[in-house]
Amino acid sequence: MKWLYIIMILYILLPFAFVPYYLMGAEQSRSSRSRSSHRTSRKWSRDAPKSVGDRSAVLSKCGRRCFLGPGKTFPICARLGSGTGSGTRSGTCKIDPRGVAAAYSRAREWASITARKKGKKASRAHRRYTAVARRAKAILSKLHSR
Repeated sequence: MKWLYIIMILYILLPFAFVPYYLMGAEQSRSSRSRSSHRTSRKWSRDAPKSVGDRSAVLSKCGRRCFLGPGKTFPICARLGSGTGSGTRSGTCKIDPRGVAAAYSRAREWASITARKKGKKASRAHRRYTAVARRAKAILSKLHSR
């Protein structure tokens, strides 16, 4: 008779043992949780100097301080003439925290990609990307301490 009660209890409780975590009362879905952590570089793509002409204009007006990488790579100042955006920073030579955050994340990504490759060129590129990431992290910590 006891085994019948045990089987009935298992029959009732067993379907609930394999319920996924998102059905167990979580208010947010997994995608909305991961989206909320990427707010710092939000809308940077709108104000970033993407084309070579935009980057050349920023370089000629603002100088090397607006680029973290060699040449015209890793821009951290907003595109000139972009009136829309984060208020006073867009279109000026001020360092934009969104650009620094974007440069940091992209440099870390490419550093990990080049670390997996072999050869002198790959190790040189890895060092360059890690240097950009270090500089971006230092700038971010200065900006956040103000």
